[in-house]
Amino acid sequence: MGLFLLFGFYSLLAQALLLREVSQVFGGQELSLAAALAAWLVWTAAGVRLGRSAGEGTFPGAALFLAAAVPLNLLAVRLVPGLLPPLYQPGLPAILAGPALLCLPAALANGYAAGAALRGRPAFFYAAEAAGAGAAGLLTIFYYRYFPGLEALLVLAAPALALAAVYALRRPVSPLRAAAAAAAALVLAAGALAAPRLWTLKPPALKPGLVIQTEGSRLAFTGHGELSFYEDGRLLYAPGDAGPEELVHIPLLALKEPGRVLLHGGGAFFLLPEVLKHKPRAVEIAEPDRPKAAALSAETGADANKFSLLYADPRALQGREGYYSAIFNAGGAPENAAQNRFYTVEYFRRAAAMLAPGGVLVFQLPFAENYLPPAAAYSAACVLASARAVFPSVELLPGSRLTVLASLKPLALSPERLAAAYGRRGIKSRTVVPAALPFLLHPYRRAWAAGELAKVKQPLPNTDLNPLAYFRFWKAWLSMVMSPASFLGLAALALTGLLAAWRLPGLLKFSAEERTGEAFLVGFWGLAFETAVLLAFQSGTGRLSPELGAMFALFMLGAAIGAFCAAGRPAFILLAEAAACALALAAALRPELALAGWGARALVLSGGFISGVFFAAAAGRAGGAVYAWDLIGGAAGGLATAAFTAPLLGIRGALLTAGLAAGAALAAGLFIYFRVSPSEKASTVKE
Repeated sequence: MGLFLLFGFYSLLAQALLLREVSQVFGGQELSLAAALAAWLVWTAAGVRLGRSAGEGTFPGAALFLAAAVPLNLLAVRLVPGLLPPLYQPGLPAILAGPALLCLPAALANGYAAGAALRGRPAFFYAAEAAGAGAAGLLTIFYYRYFPGLEALLVLAAPALALAAVYALRRPVSPLRAAAAAAAALVLAAGALAAPRLWTLKPPALKPGLVIQTEGSRLAFTGHGELSFYEDGRLLYAPGDAGPEELVHIPLLALKEPGRVLLHGGGAFFLLPEVLKHKPRAVEIAEPDRPKAAALSAETGADANKFSLLYADPRALQGREGYYSAIFNAGGAPENAAQNRFYTVEYFRRAAAMLAPGGVLVFQLPFAENYLPPAAAYSAACVLASARAVFPSVELLPGSRLTVLASLKPLALSPERLAAAYGRRGIKSRTVVPAALPFLLHPYRRAWAAGELAKVKQPLPNTDLNPLAYFRFWKAWLSMVMSPASFLGLAALALTGLLAAWRLPGLLKFSAEERTGEAFLVGFWGLAFETAVLLAFQSGTGRLSPELGAMFALFMLGAAIGAFCAAGRPAFILLAEAAACALALAAALRPELALAGWGARALVLSGGFISGVFFAAAAGRAGGAVYAWDLIGGAAGGLATAAFTAPLLGIRGALLTAGLAAGAALAAGLFIYFRVSPSEKASTVKE
């Protein structure tokens, strides 16, 4: 049992660290994380199929191979951004296919080891593996909260060396096994030494000189002297960037007397010097990620005496109603849910409540001076529709970015008035100067921007439960604003799904002796449900990256408890299927529960428990086949959620789809129950 526990511990730790690395290749996009999780299950299932034909005693050697394969896979992922085309922006097909390829080696090795272990007592292995995974999840909580800057390969080293020691010390002791264990240890050591030198960024960015892993993201610094700053591969600030001036000066000049100012987002520390030029009453920066705040504060030379740092989610600040005269969202574009949650209707409502009378909320969106790409126009129109649902006055200032000023009352934006305020405050700036104000505020420029955005018909509101970061891929294509390559990619994706659905029924078996059909459907439910809850959790809290391992651990802990409770009890199969259906439908009725941290954790734990009950009850004499089809069903459910249901139907629709899969499993279980004879039922129960 000890080796199974250790394997489960290392497997989940490797999965959590590797999947986070993969998602950061794609700018932290959560759909890439969901695709990587689904692909992990596909390759694991393939490995299980290979491992089931392995000889007796293969498992320890397979576990040792996994211990060496994961670090190499992780290092290879770090090299990928530097191989991408300059300024590459992945579409949905790349976001789904890329992670599948990047996690293949480690996942296949993981599956082979699991398949070798399943030759014996599958329910026992499942429970022990899940318990080990639960312990690994607890480690990731400690790691990301207190030591996020520690190299990931060093975190993997202890359990990997333990697997090597177990393999080397098996009796009878063999020099060949000892040499293999030593070779795996050397791979780990070489990888740990090479890891800091292998960070890359997408061209044309230079190779980073310093990389800092924080709780929720990765910061990279390039250049000498004046640095360029990147977060998850996206440029935050470059020397000479006029963005901070464009974002700060006009809205603050429009205020009679700047009072309290709130800054949040990755660019907050770059706005700070410009905000301080207006001598506001107080400046606060809200940043829940402590290592990120510390790194940016140190690298930008921010004077801690001139601002207050709040280690809190800007959306969750307490006692700030009617408090700020200006709020600046200095985050990135809503390209993933972590950023998108600061452009939703729910965020705008919270910001409006925190503004004092006459206050203004300011943010920027991707834009262009003379030509607005249709995809950018669609995204901007959705965000602006959401802002206008809350703020009666929304002013647009076009430039290299679109600066948006949202307020409850119209702002006075006369160039003459702003120039007078500029002079009174003694402001010194390079781009936003009195001579440039008539051009920056020219009615023709503003009307052109408004006209371009008005061409987008019926833009959808951006909400926590239907995020623009997800639906923009399909909705933009359906609105015919995507490139032909993206069109072909999405069409191929849909065709692949239809072909898989057509082929599957002939491969699945629905009988009391072999429940692979039910295993597929319950597996589909399990990962579709878990993925939908995780996506909702990210929209509501923005904490998925640092808590990913913990969420995996909760699921596996629930699975371990469920497996121990239901081992050898086939009568629990129908109960598990009914509970799965009820849980998904209940969550779909109240999807806002998944937005809260406690609700998401409770749902994930419950889902894991039901999955564990089903597997232990259904394993019987065909545990390997049930396990493999459970993984394949999980991969299908995760991919369907990432590619189709979450982007097209939102979080509620994704949960409903999971409920339908569980309902189909329940119908199949009832069909089997009523089809078999009483004597067959009795023999099944005895098993």
